[in-house]
Amino acid sequence: MRFVTVFAFLLVYLTSVESALCKEVPTFWLRSLEGKRFDSRKQEQPYVLSFFFVNCVPCIKEIPALYQLMKSEFPETPLLFIDPLKEDSKKEIARFAKRLKVPLSYFYRDSFGVVSKKFFKGKIVFSTIIGIKGKEYKFKSNQFDDETIGLIKILR
Repeated sequence: MRFVTVFAFLLVYLTSVESALCKEVPTFWLRSLEGKRFDSRKQEQPYVLSFFFVNCVPCIKEIPALYQLMKSEFPETPLLFIDPLKEDSKKEIARFAKRLKVPLSYFYRDSFGVVSKKFFKGKIVFSTIIGIKGKEYKFKSNQFDDETIGLIKILR
């Protein structure tokens, strides 16, 4: 089963994020693994989403770096790490968060990929970072690099 997951990740990772992204920012709500609710309809400030799964190799590097950047430079900007795979249990995500030294409060489990499917025209997409302000996409990236960091810095 993990082979299928990794294969699916590679297939999605190699396709363009732009072509899969919905034109309008969808509304959604999720609960973090600690039970805190995030409702995009009530969100007035910008926020950043990062779609991942626990065996995602690029995610293992980008999640701690993205967390550190947001924590140090934009502590008031919500950052959501969203796992859309039903196969990844809360326990596995919690171990993943602990291994990466990122607080569990930043992790959200989207068991059936509902949020991902809203953003990506019915698909589940990984290793994707999205910046949103109001009802507008400010940036979309499938890698955490200097360009993405620059886009995050102008998100505010």
